[in-house]
Amino acid sequence: MQYDQGRSARVCNAGLLLTIALIVLPGAAVAKHEPKTYTESGKVIATGLSQHDKSHPVSGGQNGTPVSGGGTYTVYSHTYKVETDTKIYELDCGKVPTFFHTTGKGCGGEKEIEIGDVIRFRIEKDSAYIPLPDGSEQKLRILSQELKPEAKSADAKPADAKQ
Repeated sequence: MQYDQGRSARVCNAGLLLTIALIVLPGAAVAKHEPKTYTESGKVIATGLSQHDKSHPVSGGQNGTPVSGGGTYTVYSHTYKVETDTKIYELDCGKVPTFFHTTGKGCGGEKEIEIGDVIRFRIEKDSAYIPLPDGSEQKLRILSQELKPEAKSADAKPADAKQ
């Protein structure tokens, strides 16, 4: 019987690749599902409303002729001014009413966010995400962000400071 060294090397290489795959792939899968971290924390110092203009659909008459009844109306979503150690954010909940009300629900899940609440959140692009009690998260649009007045003055150098 003749021994094929080439075949033996291929089988060994395949076994090595399989072992590496079994070690690396589960680690990559776990890395994709790491828990999100909410690195920002701030106190809600004000609430407000953000105006959104909506339009009524215009229904057509006979043979597609326009009829009256279309128009615009105004609805509101809740906003929150949140003060962190260094910044003040204005966040828009974005929930607008679907039917006859003019104001949508507030953010925060079962217990809506109120003045004085301390919330944790994370920033991604132009949005802030807050964790909800059910394990999901809620997206709020960042309307504005600015340095706190104390942070601005600390960043500015005194006039007599040497450079």
